[in-house]
Amino acid sequence: MTAKARVRIRIESRSGSETTVQKARGDLYRKGNHTYIRYEEEPNELGRTVTLIKLEENLIRIVRQGDVQAEQTFVAGEKRIGYYQTPQGRLELEIETHELKSDEAEQGIGITRWSYDLYASGAHAGAYRIKLLIQEE
Repeated sequence: MTAKARVRIRIESRSGSETTVQKARGDLYRKGNHTYIRYEEEPNELGRTVTLIKLEENLIRIVRQGDVQAEQTFVAGEKRIGYYQTPQGRLELEIETHELKSDEAEQGIGITRWSYDLYASGAHAGAYRIKLLIQEE
């Protein structure tokens, strides 16, 4: 694979008995030991948002820019501070990641799973399990 590739992205998010699935097409880039996946989310009632996922060994960072802005960092066994901002206001987030595991065929291509507890403004907002599937187009 070259340094830039078109990819298909599937994100499954589970919280309790609810599962949501987001699908997108985007670009995968490599820079050093880092893999970046950039895609535009489906436009919705909150507007237009571009998401950048940075994959490192033992770390995932998700940055959303546009009408919604957010940053979340996931490191197994650690708590990290993030935020979620819409035109209505900003919400401080705390993310306590329990597990982070990648099954990659190639750097960035494959499945990455992680689980975390989310706290919004100090209150527990849910326990989540995420599965990120990246496939070459």
